[in-house]
Amino acid sequence: MRQPDKSTTDSDPSFKRRLKWKLRLSGWALTSERAFNAFWPVLVLALLTLSGLIWQVHRLLPYPLDLLLYLALLGAMLVYIVRGRRVFRPANRRGAIARLDTSVQGSPVAAMHDEQAMGSADPQSKELWELHQAQMKTAAAKVEVRPPKIRLARRDPWALRLIVAVIFAVTVLFGRNYSENSLMETLQDLASGTAGVTVSYEAWAEPPAYTGHPSIYLNEFDPAKTLELPHGTQLVFRSYGTGALGLKNGVTTPDSQEGRLETELSITVNNSGHVALSKGFRRLVEWDISVIPDTTPHVELVGEIARTLQGSIQIPFKATDDYGIVGEQVEITLDLSKVDRRHGLVLAPETMEPIRFDVPLPFNADAADFSQTIVEDLAEHPWAGLPVKIILNVQDAAGNVGVIDPVYRAMPGKRFFDSLAGAIVEQRRDILWNRGNADRVAMILRTLSHRPETGFDHARAYLMVRSVIRRLDYNPARPISDDIQNDIGDTLWRAALLIEDGDLSNAAERLSRAQERLSEAMKNGATQDEIAELMEELRRATDEYLKQLAQKAKPKNQQADAQNRKEISQNQLQEMMNRIQDLMEQGRMDEAQQLLDQLQQMMENMQITQGQGQGDQDGSEGVEGLQDTLRQQQDLADENFQKMQDEFRRNQEGGSPQTDSEPDAQNGQGGGGLAQRQEALRDMLEQQLEGLGQDQSEAGQAAREALREAETRMGAAGDDLGRGDRSGALDNQADAVEALRQGMQNLSEARRQAGTAGDTQENGNGQGAGDMGQDPLGRARGQAGSGESTDGMVPSAEQLRRSNEILEEIRKRSGQRGRPQFELDYLERLLDRF
Repeated sequence: MRQPDKSTTDSDPSFKRRLKWKLRLSGWALTSERAFNAFWPVLVLALLTLSGLIWQVHRLLPYPLDLLLYLALLGAMLVYIVRGRRVFRPANRRGAIARLDTSVQGSPVAAMHDEQAMGSADPQSKELWELHQAQMKTAAAKVEVRPPKIRLARRDPWALRLIVAVIFAVTVLFGRNYSENSLMETLQDLASGTAGVTVSYEAWAEPPAYTGHPSIYLNEFDPAKTLELPHGTQLVFRSYGTGALGLKNGVTTPDSQEGRLETELSITVNNSGHVALSKGFRRLVEWDISVIPDTTPHVELVGEIARTLQGSIQIPFKATDDYGIVGEQVEITLDLSKVDRRHGLVLAPETMEPIRFDVPLPFNADAADFSQTIVEDLAEHPWAGLPVKIILNVQDAAGNVGVIDPVYRAMPGKRFFDSLAGAIVEQRRDILWNRGNADRVAMILRTLSHRPETGFDHARAYLMVRSVIRRLDYNPARPISDDIQNDIGDTLWRAALLIEDGDLSNAAERLSRAQERLSEAMKNGATQDEIAELMEELRRATDEYLKQLAQKAKPKNQQADAQNRKEISQNQLQEMMNRIQDLMEQGRMDEAQQLLDQLQQMMENMQITQGQGQGDQDGSEGVEGLQDTLRQQQDLADENFQKMQDEFRRNQEGGSPQTDSEPDAQNGQGGGGLAQRQEALRDMLEQQLEGLGQDQSEAGQAAREALREAETRMGAAGDDLGRGDRSGALDNQADAVEALRQGMQNLSEARRQAGTAGDTQENGNGQGAGDMGQDPLGRARGQAGSGESTDGMVPSAEQLRRSNEILEEIRKRSGQRGRPQFELDYLERLLDRF
């Protein structure tokens, strides 16, 4: 028997490895062939869907047809996947061997894996089997792996697979060049359900108006940069597409929140973070925002909380903020634990409601850094003099509040130097503290008024106190009503003021009252501020007394009087008052009292004599007439302004505005109207101009020019009122008032010059220059010893104080921005003028 040729098999050690790989490739080919035959519809549908996405076919279809199209394709793919899974069988080893043997005859690969069935014990039979195996190995070395064989002509007679393949090829080559979105973006849109949606949005950052920062159009802002925005900025987003966008918000709260932007959305920036817009899984834009914090306003006291002589509280403070203060408030709370609970304060207070009042911002001041002194009249409050807690807080536009450390002290109030007035005020406090003190208050008031001749200098005050006693006695109902309680408090307050301040109807009484109050202050230990205010009151009373004394001076023999009279200049009198104030501030009260007694005696003995001539009485009467005209013009302007406010309120309430021809309810007149009254006042001034004469001096000519200007302005104001233009009339009335004041000042200067010339002529005739040219204070006389002086045209301390109060009130009202606009404009014009 022929021996097997082993050169072919045994000489190639990699034969088994190569055969093994051929078997593996044959299995893969068979598996792919079966898979393609089973799932080729799925592949065709997938390529068709991908081509539609790349070509943006969904943009050509309205919603929801675009979505339905892709859902139909996806459903068809699922159906074919299920059908193919039923017929698909992956290749096994036997199938791979059988497919590999089809390339040669004799199935050598399968024969190599066979085993000898019989005769394995027979040497000849075994030798024959080995020879057969060697021949099969030689044939197996020649086998080749055939590629997968796809037979789809019968299954796809329309060659749809080829059409889809061509479409996909064209799409890959050309479709991406005309598409707005990349393939990945398109897949993301499809996965998120936003395929075919047009993305168009806008975004703004709008900082709060009080910060002064501009608005920012975020579409043009570089997202790579950090966006710095003030706290409280509003981010506004608008979407113009047909689908919602995703919004990631990390600036409203520390934790990021997801939201949806459908048409418009606004969020508030409270902290630093990121804000992003997305479309499905695709991030459109992201901004990194850094918040500029709004700091809390700072407020501090810049001085001691004090009070005025009339009892108003004064709180000097300074406030600062990064953007500006918009509100200020003072809160005063009773510190009940520190109240001396005796006498009328034994009972519990009926109310513990804190005192709160808003403080208007200063006009034309920098609201970010300013100093101000709060002045509020709390003299009549029953807590005056009791321990309280005072808190001042300021607020900025963002709602941040700055507060000073609480100040614990007695609440400032009016200080009564008269002991009787102080006792009455104390009873007033007790009955307002708790109406259960009514019987006790009535008993004490009866005690105080038992002997009126020993304490009551004013009958009116005594009658007020007795009326309170009768009201409490004749009203047995307890507790008393709120109306009775409040009315009793008002009556007792007015009685105490009358006892303390007196009926200041004449200058002598005001002077006496000022001296008495100063003496009481020395005894009771007044503060530095009280001493200063009392001295100022004494100076004002002294000036008014001297003026009244000059007007009521009696004619005397000046030559005889000059020998017996000792003159004192006004400067010497002021030095004397300054010395009294210095002694009081140094605590040397006895010396100050002695000097005050000397001053009081000197004022009581002072007399002012009148010259023999009557002087220019017509000139005095002319000035007095102009003063009356000025006063009436001011009243007319005030009434016009009040009517403007009334009309504004009626318009706000929906009522019909009142015309100038309607009856004047305030004055009880009808038909005349403001326009006719203004014209009558102009006629009065014209008559006064005719009676002034023809003074050719420079001051006299200037006076006539100013008064003519006032007459012109009055006429213009009358015309404006006739047309119903109250605002224009108010401007002309203000100009008329100013022109009248200027004319009166020039007229007084002309009278003074004429009086000086008359004194010079009389001196040349042998009259005493000292008597005719000066009054007992060394001041220049008016005309021919009439007692008038140009000092009357110089504002007194009282006038200056009143002017400052009016100016401060104008500033206060102009800072209240809730008032009508026409009123604010008028107040600003007043501030610009004065």
